Amino acid sequence: MMSKKQDPLKDRTHKFKPGKVAALVKWHSRPILDKMIDDSTPVMELVAWCNDIGFPISIPTMYSYIKQRREAIVNGLTMELLHSKEDPLKKAREDSARNKARKKGNTQYKENRAEERAKVKAMLEKELTDQDSPKRIRHDLELLDEVIQKGFDTLSKMEVISPVTAIKAMEMKHKLTNGSTGGYTHYGLEEIKVREAARENAVIAVIMEFVPEEKYSAVMERMEQATREYYRSVGLGEAYEQMEARDGMDG
Repeated sequence: MMSKKQDPLKDRTHKFKPGKVAALVKWHSRPILDKMIDDSTPVMELVAWCNDIGFPISIPTMYSYIKQRREAIVNGLTMELLHSKEDPLKKAREDSARNKARKKGNTQYKENRAEERAKVKAMLEKELTDQDSPKRIRHDLELLDEVIQKGFDTLSKMEVISPVTAIKAMEMKHKLTNGSTGGYTHYGLEEIKVREAARENAVIAVIMEFVPEEKYSAVMERMEQATREYYRSVGLGEAYEQMEARDGMDG
């Protein structure tokens, strides 16, 4: 006959509780219960025994445990391994959370990609419709010119340049010009050029005083030819031709 502790089996413990099976698998007295099951102990007695020693369990839950245990034995599994594959409610929650996260990530990725494509498209359309934009370059050298100009602007704003930097600049200039400037700065060379031009004009004016007027053109052409031949002899013929072309454009 059942004791009073068995009465709850007739009311609140008649529902099957999946979580109870999981707790039973971890119960320290489960080996004794398994031995009783193997000895073909009736389910009612198994439930009564569990309740008597402080592990309340319902008849449906006991039947579920016995069924799962039999399945584990047939498939060569332990109850712990079998039960770890159960718990469909937990698995469903995990799958649902994983799917939501994946869906949210895909949506965010698509939105970001769409936004990037829209920005690139707008930028390309603006550049194509604005052919006269000062930001467009027509030749690779324009980029170098812009870099050089920025460098000059930056340098002009610097109040102090270290002696080491100044010396390195002089050494670089000497290498680039192969020493042809003789150490003169650009300002110094321009000053010499102006003075030489003034001296040349003064000399020409004196010479022309002794030249008949009808010979002016011939004399000037011969002097120009002699000057061109001189620059070619010192390896500066191309530079002189460029200077002539530049002066012609300025004139």
